[in-house]
Formats: sequence, C-alpha cells, structure tokens
Amino acid sequence: MSEQEKRVQGHGPELVPDAALAEFELQLARAMRRVDAPEGFAARVMERAASPAESAQKVVVMRSRFGMARMQAWAGGAIAATLALGMFGAEQLHQRHVREMQTALANQQFAMAVQVTGHALAQTREQLQRAGLNLSE
Repeated sequence: MSEQEKRVQGHGPELVPDAALAEFELQLARAMRRVDAPEGFAARVMERAASPAESAQKVVVMRSRFGMARMQAWAGGAIAATLALGMFGAEQLHQRHVREMQTALANQQFAMAVQVTGHALAQTREQLQRAGLNLSE
C-alpha cells in the first residue's frame, strides 16, 4: 500500500474529512501507481530513434506566419478604428443637424411671438386712442 493510500485511509498524519474526496484520492493514487514498461519497449524506442529515414518523413515544417498574423491584427485594428471614427463623425453630424433644426424652430417661434406682441400692442394703442389717451407725446 502506498503512502497516499495510507493517508487516504486515515493511517497517515493527514486525515481526509470528506468521504467522497477520500475515495477520489484513493482512486487517483491507484491510477498513478508505478507500472513497469512492457518488455522490449526500450529497444523499440531506440530502434525508432536510430532510423532517420522514417523520422524525416513525419517531420512537418511550418512556415513562420508571425508577420502575416501581425499584419492582419494591425489591419483589423485599423478597420475598427476607421469604423469607430466614422460612427463618431456621423453622430456629430446628426447632433449638428438636430441643433440647426432646433435653432430654426426657436427663431421661427420668436418671430411669431414678436409679430403677435406687435399686433397686440397696436390693438392696445388703438383702444387707448379711442378712449382719448394719446401715448405718442
């Protein structure tokens, strides 16, 4: 029995309080026990390492694409920045248009108010003149 198995079963210095955890650790300790290599394994590995023809056929050469990936990342960033700038510009243009419309409406309302006030003053003067009060002096 290994040290881990002894600890899990409560024979070692560290006791495991949770039964499910204890069972898991016991299974883990059993799964990780030392297993001897099959007979002839070392010879087969050394044979494969010694034959260069077979190993050369399985080598995959990958070209460096770091430069291309960096350029793609840069291009993506540039596109994102352009889109963000375009959206900002469109929003500014929209806000300017809204301000101009509000200004035009306010000017129109002011002109109408001045016209109504002028008309009311003219009517008041006429009424005062008919009443015998002359304000032009």
